Amino acid sequence: MAATMRNPPQETELTALKNVKLFQLDVTDRQSIAKAYEAIRMEYWTVDVLLNNAGYALFGPLELSTEDQIRRAYDTLLLGTTLVTRQFIPMLRENGGGSIISLSSVGGVLVMSV
Repeated sequence: MAATMRNPPQETELTALKNVKLFQLDVTDRQSIAKAYEAIRMEYWTVDVLLNNAGYALFGPLELSTEDQIRRAYDTLLLGTTLVTRQFIPMLRENGGGSIISLSSVGGVLVMSV
């Protein structure tokens, strides 16, 4: 199984699993996405399931959020997920299909009082 994350050297739990190989991938960096795609293709040749699980937490009132904070959230949660999915679709198709699963958090349904 291939697993991706921004900082694989900092990971401890997944590295303990024999059947998991870690690859560096930052969903906000197009070059990182392409590099991870090529590395995974070289290692496994195919992908059956793409699981999008990148997250970014932004807490507090919207009017106090900076534009940079909002852009980082957008780049991670929406654009990053879209770019990773778009990159891996050809590999899924070559295998005759597959599954794309995108996880979210309670942040999408949790409402804070104004």
